[in-house]
Amino acid sequence: MTFTAIINNIQAANHHPALIIAPMAGITDTVFRQICKKHGADITVSEMVSADGLHYKSDNTAALMKFHSSERPFGVQLFGSDPVRLAEAAQFAFDTVKPDFIDLNSGCPVAKVVKRNGGAALMKDPKLFGNIIESMANAVPIPVTVKIRSGWNKYEWIDEELARIAQGSGAAAITLHPRSQTMMFTGHSFWERIAVVKKCVSIPVIGNGDVTNGQHAIKMLDETGCDAIMVGRGTYGNPWIFAEIKAALNGETYTPPSMQERLSAIIEHIRLYRETHGERRACGEMKKHAAWYLKGCAGANAARQRIFTAQSSVEIEEIIQRI
Repeated sequence: MTFTAIINNIQAANHHPALIIAPMAGITDTVFRQICKKHGADITVSEMVSADGLHYKSDNTAALMKFHSSERPFGVQLFGSDPVRLAEAAQFAFDTVKPDFIDLNSGCPVAKVVKRNGGAALMKDPKLFGNIIESMANAVPIPVTVKIRSGWNKYEWIDEELARIAQGSGAAAITLHPRSQTMMFTGHSFWERIAVVKKCVSIPVIGNGDVTNGQHAIKMLDETGCDAIMVGRGTYGNPWIFAEIKAALNGETYTPPSMQERLSAIIEHIRLYRETHGERRACGEMKKHAAWYLKGCAGANAARQRIFTAQSSVEIEEIIQRI
């Protein structure tokens, strides 16, 4: 199925553009993706998967591609800088887990990715960028999409050029996070760049950046004409954001989760994470999630202090239950 067909089917069924949970390293594992899907996400994407890691047969890297059937439509996001290895990684991902699409990360601004010429560093070499997309698209029978930023330096935008290259090289869709690499995650993203890119290509354009509630989603759609919306940091401790956005898009009243519903969700998240990944990872990784869920709750600061010193995920549960 083409990527255009995927998002068109979602829009036809729901009467609004598709909502996608952004790939975020260390956050959007299969457990969190399942929870977001339960609360209204339409499409899910894996955490960043290193093509080099797959080349060297890293079990930990390959494990990042695992997903639950409830997450479909699901995409595996790859990063790297070698066209051959990325094509091999795309084929390996397709053969191993059968995702619905493959995504190329050309937007991650983090130093440890950029210094290996991956992520946003690909923007500095448009020819290589195009070669990678073409190699990946030729390697698999499913859509290959790409996620980019608007440029390396603020106001030195090259998103139009990259979008045209991506389309000409076989990309099935483009996600634009309209910040520069140097901005990292600071300031507000330049949504007008999404509108510019939308006008210069015929493939779907997905808007990403600073959508943290339903009204933001409506505003992005109105200002950019994007074909779908990707939500990232707005999901931190708030998987209900997808339900909120859908209510706003459908002109319905949204009722936020009660305190008890929020606390129950934390417990559910902890237990599913422990069941999926084991106690050691659950104890370490669930601390940040629990702290995010508690934002705005009475007594949250004191509870966070206890959570960050907890010695087990069960202890984190007990702290939550005492609230």
